[in-house]
Amino acid sequence: MPKTLIVVYADGAAHPGDIAVGLASWARCVFVTEPADHTRAMEPLLSQFGPVITTGSAAEAAARLRPYVPDGLVTYSERALRFAAEVASALELPFHDRPTVGRLTDKWLQRDALRAAGVDTVRCHRIATENDWARAVADTGLPAVLKPAHGGGSRNTFLVTDVGEGLELVRGLLSEERPGLVAGGALVLEEYLPGRDLGPFGDYVSVESIVRQGQVTDIAVTGKFPMVPPFRETGRFWPSPLEYEEEERARELARRSVEALGVRSGLTHTEIKLTPDGPRLIEVNGRLGGGINELSVRALGLNLIELAGRTALGEAVPTPDFYRGRAYFQLFHPAPRRASTLLGIEGVEEVKRNAGVTLYRPYAKAGARLPGGVQTQELDIVMGEAPDVTELATIAKEVEATLRYRFAFADEPGAAVTESSVTGAELGAL
Repeated sequence: MPKTLIVVYADGAAHPGDIAVGLASWARCVFVTEPADHTRAMEPLLSQFGPVITTGSAAEAAARLRPYVPDGLVTYSERALRFAAEVASALELPFHDRPTVGRLTDKWLQRDALRAAGVDTVRCHRIATENDWARAVADTGLPAVLKPAHGGGSRNTFLVTDVGEGLELVRGLLSEERPGLVAGGALVLEEYLPGRDLGPFGDYVSVESIVRQGQVTDIAVTGKFPMVPPFRETGRFWPSPLEYEEEERARELARRSVEALGVRSGLTHTEIKLTPDGPRLIEVNGRLGGGINELSVRALGLNLIELAGRTALGEAVPTPDFYRGRAYFQLFHPAPRRASTLLGIEGVEEVKRNAGVTLYRPYAKAGARLPGGVQTQELDIVMGEAPDVTELATIAKEVEATLRYRFAFADEPGAAVTESSVTGAELGAL
């Protein structure tokens, strides 16, 4: 009889269909969700693959789960980590303990733990009220990065270069009911880490690892395409473009960081900035990174959703050697920071004929209203492959020159509408 696996689901997780592909053929899945618009919308789909329990109480969730006699618990969502830890504790199932979840989800606690362990010393200050602003700037200096203590997806993440403008941002963000992933959450101001020039690629990477009984095993280092202002991602690829020595230093920093935070089991996604002085830590995430499973399936034939599920059940599943093979990529295009209407995307058919492109998928259609903001909101994604990262860079440049995006802007009700047409390479400036 299949083992029973509890899957705590929330917004930001792997898609229910991808979870089903990774788990449903070999495990008995029972889903747990907290009440929210997204989870209510996904419940009919989740229920096709197993029972769904919706509750905001970990104690109630545990009571309703016990009749299923669960063998393990997993989540693929940053938002769900805390709730998953509470449910796992109530059921006495292995998972991150509460202190570890705190260090994984609170950027201040994480920086404090890493500093105490001597792993990384990025200057960081917690901001609970606007009265904390002056001390924060004194500690970190400017420029600095302002963001929610509990956050993700670049939501409300800003580069601050002016004291007065930064204070106004702090006041505005703290006035929001939910500046990050939790209601009433604090902010952090972090030292800005300048990156080194990597040509056509971004100045940061992420390290994808699996942790079993405290032992960290790296699966791959993910290369990135350059961010667009302020901190919006534009894509990722395997393998990284780094030379062996720098890649090893990034992996060592990621391993020490994961260990310092007390992670004993599960997938980790550790972001590393590549500075002129060497790799520095951006943050450790205690879950599957966005888009990483798709790269792993294509590059390795390894489903990381399944790997995480089997690890949660205590199964000893072999992992392949660290990936350094053919280049596989995902290139996406973020919506403008100003509110707008998408009028159309041109050049799609030409991009599809590019020999290095295997898939073009739109996420927004003509007429879609785009709310604006600094969070990453993808308009589309281009996937493909190449013999190596040098050829990958050529393909990406061709795609960026071919795709063209048309928008209509009206900065306030009744204002004159202006239109703009830009290539993929120019889109990030909007």
